[in-house]
Amino acid sequence: MTGVNPTLAELLEGGSPDHAELLAAVADGVIIAVDDSGAVVFIRGEDGQPWLPSFVDEATCARDIAHGQPFLCDGQRLLDIAARTGVRTMTVASATQCATVPIALVGRAAAGDGGQ
Repeated sequence: MTGVNPTLAELLEGGSPDHAELLAAVADGVIIAVDDSGAVVFIRGEDGQPWLPSFVDEATCARDIAHGQPFLCDGQRLLDIAARTGVRTMTVASATQCATVPIALVGRAAAGDGGQ
């Protein structure tokens, strides 16, 4: 694995991660996909709304979004994407696991209050 965020990968792969640890790891950085024009790639979520797919590494991004280019994104940039696009939910995928995360909680974790 070419771990951009090995802590996040370990948390997801271990199953049932602690929420505060998961949020802090997401805020430390994930890979998102952008298209050829540099626009962020979104998916349609279970609620019918756009969700931001993110990944622990470039290989998982390439596997799940073949037409996207990997782009490293920290918690502050995730908040910026949310503010500009209105997206409220993200997914975080590792090799075999995926979690759904409200972006607002990532912002709280990035601010240092553990997403509480």
